[in-house]
Amino acid sequence: MEINIKNEGDVTTLLPIGNIDYSNSAELDQKIEECSENANQIILDMHDVTYISSAGLRILLNADELMADKGGFIIKNVSPSVMEVLVMTGFAEALTIEN
Repeated sequence: MEINIKNEGDVTTLLPIGNIDYSNSAELDQKIEECSENANQIILDMHDVTYISSAGLRILLNADELMADKGGFIIKNVSPSVMEVLVMTGFAEALTIEN
């Protein structure tokens, strides 16, 4: 998985490409944690994510908790296949998702 990062003021957007699973979720978690030090808000643009495992879902919850006292954690551009996982697991209701 490749992760591109775009900073605009105090908003940081992470753009992962590929699958988010056990083999690479720690990398995404680390990037989110690093970005949270300077960002007021983190946006995860999932336009190029085609699959997310339970390990990836855990990272989303961690990010949401990490940014709760700041400007928040927003997920954008979720593909239909990933949205299906988020809906089936109840994460779609627990997280802020914009398309």
